Amino acid sequence: MIRRLLRAPVLLAFPVALLVGACTERLDTASSCPVLCPGQTLDILDTILDPAVVLDTTLQTFPLLGFESGLLVATRGDTLDTRAIIRFDTLARVFSPPSDTARPVSYIDSATLSVRLAKTGIKVPQTFYLDAFDVGDTTLVDSLPTTLLPFFTAGRLLGSLRIDSASYIDSGTVRIVLDSAKLRQIVSTPGAVLRIGLQLRSTESGAFLVTSSDDATNGPLLRYRVSADTLVAAVTARPLSLFPRLPLNVNGDLVDYLLVADAPDIRKAGRFSVGGFPGRRTYLRFNLPRWMTDSTAVLRAQLEFVQDPVRGLDERDSLTIRAQVVLAGNATTDLNRAARLLAPAGFFVGDLLRVAPGDSGVVKLEINSLVRLWRTNSGAQNIPSALILRSELEGSSAFGANFFGLSAAPGLRPRLRVSYVPNIRFGQP
Repeated sequence: MIRRLLRAPVLLAFPVALLVGACTERLDTASSCPVLCPGQTLDILDTILDPAVVLDTTLQTFPLLGFESGLLVATRGDTLDTRAIIRFDTLARVFSPPSDTARPVSYIDSATLSVRLAKTGIKVPQTFYLDAFDVGDTTLVDSLPTTLLPFFTAGRLLGSLRIDSASYIDSGTVRIVLDSAKLRQIVSTPGAVLRIGLQLRSTESGAFLVTSSDDATNGPLLRYRVSADTLVAAVTARPLSLFPRLPLNVNGDLVDYLLVADAPDIRKAGRFSVGGFPGRRTYLRFNLPRWMTDSTAVLRAQLEFVQDPVRGLDERDSLTIRAQVVLAGNATTDLNRAARLLAPAGFFVGDLLRVAPGDSGVVKLEINSLVRLWRTNSGAQNIPSALILRSELEGSSAFGANFFGLSAAPGLRPRLRVSYVPNIRFGQP
């Protein structure tokens, strides 16, 4: 730990200025401001804690499967391949003609799947295809890529939509015409489910976000006719998942989700990672000295990291990293769980890290309010001094960043620069 002593007027720091303001009042007693505040100056200490972190670890997968804000369908050659899975586990198998009794569905026509496509930072290809495959099989753990990837074959193709860049409308809804005969076979088979895998196909790199079913207005929608009689309304179905049965309520999380077929591995030994696929968060725990948390007024706290470049995939594009306070108590030993029990974004840490994956060098994060939050009383603290670093595009972008961790050389590992003054004790000198 390195300390540097500076002498500065009190007015340089807002908290200290308040104290000086009190001292400049005119008092009638003999023991007034000249005795308590001689010279109106205080010692401001600038301290570097190195190492500042006592634990750093990279955690995955974030967000949880099915909790993605958008479903990324991307093709980037042999670098990145992601697909979207949408479940329709309940389909209309009977219908009621006008003035007649209900009967089984034996006729399917005009079947379409509507999805909303939003562009990403990747240039829209001149021509691309959005292919829909039948990937339904309730006997499989179909959230695992190795299980589902064999279903993305020509024999299971349900439909394909060609889109040209000139006709593409950002955040517009597109309709993929599905094979009605294949859908009829699924509908007429008891217990069969329709699960559609969406894959982007292009000779160029491309990436789009499919709006998930969380958006009731713009989420995926299946539509098909069950009768040639135009008086019979077409069936519309929204995504629904019935599996797995146990544990309870997990099925609802898997209505639609992201399937990562291939993605660059940004991890390196001795570094912690943020972002990428699968989405990673970094857990950092601090052990601030007791003299700092009990007996000082922190004016500024700046956390410094040394970034290690990630090469290969959009290395010059920007990535925003946010720090959030861990609210999990000391009894929570599962760090993956602790990494989800966070203060809302922007609380205590308003600063952001804006980097490019291929950047290198020192980056700085202001955590003034956070260090004040970690103040203790006789060394006791209700929550650990910990924070999480996560990407703002978590789960919808392959961008990621690496930083040197605690095991790196002293000049590379994280450190904390703190400016503070000793606590002022009022009273008769």
